[in-house]
Amino acid sequence: MLLGPPASGKGTQSELIQRKFQISVTSTGAILRREAKLNTLVGREAGRIISKGALAPDDLVLALVGQWLDQHREAFLFDGFPRTLPQAVEFEKILQARQTPLDLAIFLEASEETIAFRMAHRLTCSNCGKVVSIGRHVQSASEPCPNCGGKLEVRSDDNHAALALRLEEFRKKSLPLIDFYSRRNLLVKVDANQEADRVFEQISCVIQE
Repeated sequence: MLLGPPASGKGTQSELIQRKFQISVTSTGAILRREAKLNTLVGREAGRIISKGALAPDDLVLALVGQWLDQHREAFLFDGFPRTLPQAVEFEKILQARQTPLDLAIFLEASEETIAFRMAHRLTCSNCGKVVSIGRHVQSASEPCPNCGGKLEVRSDDNHAALALRLEEFRKKSLPLIDFYSRRNLLVKVDANQEADRVFEQISCVIQE
């Protein structure tokens, strides 16, 4: 799994890992945004949560994760999940029941300056949910999604007010995961303030060890 604060580069690194190692990847955020776009009952709840920059409730997130795991029983990578200690405990139980133990938890460390810069340069496809960065995947917001050709938009939670809330939520609810996975000898920290390719070099070395 890839852990780290918002806009620390988890989506970019997940894409690179998937491409090189042929590992199935999922992000609960992307699933929730797709549900919101479809305007399902879950999607309407997700839309309200996303617009405020808050975290989705554990029962909703775990249900989505369980559904995804039912279809991906081989190698997998979770982008930004779990986000809380209770999620991590329940996720561990889910993996134990499926006899698919976790091998590695990579924590991307990024400064608030790096996070703010990346947030200001990222867009999300309104059609497929792909997150792209201006300057890396596209040169401007007017370009189509490189994945499906859809329209690229600024995420509803990519604003300073929502980011401040998300960082506070991260510090209170997600930082305990460092100790949780360290005690299980699964955690490796990577400096995510570097260029994406350099970060990926380090992650690749960790995966191949």
